[in-house]
Amino acid sequence: MNKSGSKVKKIKRLLFLKDVLVIAVSAFGGPEMHLAMFQKRMVERRKYLTSGELLELYSLAQMLPGPSSTQTITSMGYKFGGAFLAFLTLIIWILPAFLIMTCCSFALAHFSNLDKDIFRFVSPLAVAFVVTAGITMARKVTKGRLRLVLLGMSFAIAALLRHRLEDYVKTPWIFPFLLVGGGIISYFLNKKDSELINQDDAGKHFKINWRYPVVFTVIFIAAGIFERFVEIEPLHRSVALFENTYRFGTLVFGGGNVLIPMMLEQFVQFKHYMNMEEFLTGIGLNQATPGPIFTVATYCGGLVMRDYGTTWQIIGCFIGTVGIFLPGTLMIFFVFPIWNRIKKYKIIKRSLDGVIAASAGLVLAAGYLLFLSVAFRWKLPNSFHYTNLEETNFIQYDNIALVVILSALLWKVKVPAPVWVLLAIIAGIVL
Repeated sequence: MNKSGSKVKKIKRLLFLKDVLVIAVSAFGGPEMHLAMFQKRMVERRKYLTSGELLELYSLAQMLPGPSSTQTITSMGYKFGGAFLAFLTLIIWILPAFLIMTCCSFALAHFSNLDKDIFRFVSPLAVAFVVTAGITMARKVTKGRLRLVLLGMSFAIAALLRHRLEDYVKTPWIFPFLLVGGGIISYFLNKKDSELINQDDAGKHFKINWRYPVVFTVIFIAAGIFERFVEIEPLHRSVALFENTYRFGTLVFGGGNVLIPMMLEQFVQFKHYMNMEEFLTGIGLNQATPGPIFTVATYCGGLVMRDYGTTWQIIGCFIGTVGIFLPGTLMIFFVFPIWNRIKKYKIIKRSLDGVIAASAGLVLAAGYLLFLSVAFRWKLPNSFHYTNLEETNFIQYDNIALVVILSALLWKVKVPAPVWVLLAIIAGIVL
């Protein structure tokens, strides 16, 4: 029996970790594809667990902030070997993508002269990736009037009302406001789960280990305090990077694509640590990388710290990775042992609908803003207001056509993401 109270199959841990590595170097395509690979190797081939058990672990990950596929495979490690095996599983799952995205950050930082030539088609492709991801998410969450309203509200505030809100609030704060607000509204208005047991009944006769949520909260508060009081560079920027990515990892529901609007706002439009083209190139390259999509934070962390030399850029990649994955890992370590009880909580089921709907709206908003960046020419970068448009020839018809065509192809043609990115790079070399 494990701590969650269910029977656990005995497995060979080294063989399990080898299987994790095999998946980590071949898992392209995002959480849905990752889940399919978990099913094929862990369920059908190795028979570590049943399809029902896998889907339950995936449901648990969906109900927590953080990277869903990472939390699913980490939960497997916890199920079969406790916290230690879960930690090893996490490291092996992340490592290949971490190394690749670290190399990508150095390639962009030290060979920026190639960016406009070789990677010029990657930016429209990245926009198409985000647009199709947003549409896919929207299609999944729009079954129900409340979900549709929350999605539309999230999109309108984050995209259409963005410039008006900048006069009153720093735009990075829009995201936690929308996610928390969506959860609160959904909890009070969503009545579809009336058959679930009450919180009081769900909470009886089981112990809760508060160590992980305490660590989670202490780190969250300490990172915010240190960012305000540490002024020496590059230490201040590294602390700020950790605070930013840790906050993102705390707030993200619905997969790695929800990270994009947060990072776009914080690193490109608010802090100006990188330009839009570098950011879009990173998104495109990340789509061609196996493993978790959240390792886009590795790439961004490297670019944030590149001004301080090679050593600090490597540290930035490490900080970005730790910051983005740590919150979700602490949550899994806290929740998994008591999952059989808390999955019946009304507050979780009701609130999660609103959070996911708001997250889908944020991804659509990101697609809209990224489209504006490549579709038009702007006097000042990252300021998408009609008064900032170039006076003549401000419409980039070729990029608009590329985004439309690529979005349609991504929607209809089932070609792996790495193939698309490779074709875009080859086109940049040849054309």
